[in-house]
Amino acid sequence: MRLVASAAAGGLFGAGLLVSGMTDTTKVQGWLDVFGAWDATLAFVMAGAILPMALAWRVAGRMYHPVLGGPFPDPPRREVGPKLVLGSVLFGMGWALAGLCPGPALASLGFGGAGGLVFLLAMVAGMVGAPALAARIDKLTLRRSAMDIRALTPDYAVSPQIEPADLPALKAAGYTTIIDNRPDGEIPPHLHAAEMQAAAEALGLTFVVNPVIGGAMTEANVTAQKAAVEASSGPVFAYCASGNRSSVVWMMMNAGVIPADQMIATTARFGYNHAPLRDMIEAAAKR
Repeated sequence: MRLVASAAAGGLFGAGLLVSGMTDTTKVQGWLDVFGAWDATLAFVMAGAILPMALAWRVAGRMYHPVLGGPFPDPPRREVGPKLVLGSVLFGMGWALAGLCPGPALASLGFGGAGGLVFLLAMVAGMVGAPALAARIDKLTLRRSAMDIRALTPDYAVSPQIEPADLPALKAAGYTTIIDNRPDGEIPPHLHAAEMQAAAEALGLTFVVNPVIGGAMTEANVTAQKAAVEASSGPVFAYCASGNRSSVVWMMMNAGVIPADQMIATTARFGYNHAPLRDMIEAAAKR
């Protein structure tokens, strides 16, 4: 039944595009030529589309699920950001130059000739490349974070305490797993592991809770940290109060794998003095 309803809706949509003139490239370009020979008749098409859609969202807001089953689509976002502005400009430029947009392009495929096919192929290519462009925009526009990412290796970084608002920047930087090495008793409630985990998982990040008590690191802490790193699908970001404990756990789990002097020199670049831990690291390497 859902397929039948979808087919009926698609047919109605296509017929509407044809009848309204939305597949007529000269009419569309006349509508967009505001400072020239402007043809305002398509304003009636826009209003005719917006009004029933606004009513549909109102009705959907009072329903628990669609009549024919399945989930409702996500509601439209309200924020105006760089991607919306840039995407709108690019869409408008393409629409004005070609006189077609996605729906009319499909509707006119049967009679649009080679030009319509070329437009459709170019549109598909643009849609395929859009996610990469969107990711690039995200990296350029995310707020400048106060956190200090200290990359000990290309795949493992440490930092002082972060906040939930820092997580999008970490994801944009390529980190896939976040490890919390700070006990909840040291921090205010809004930074507790449960709050951070919920925010991280909402972004699709893996969040691992491995609290390390200062001066009382255990073998279980090292084992848990190593397991989280090995299970991660990408770079790992670990944090505590200053990044020190996250660094020490990294050194202990790599004892016997990376020379102690090399690890001590690596963490020293970020202001950590781990030279007194050399004997402990070398002893762990012999186990």
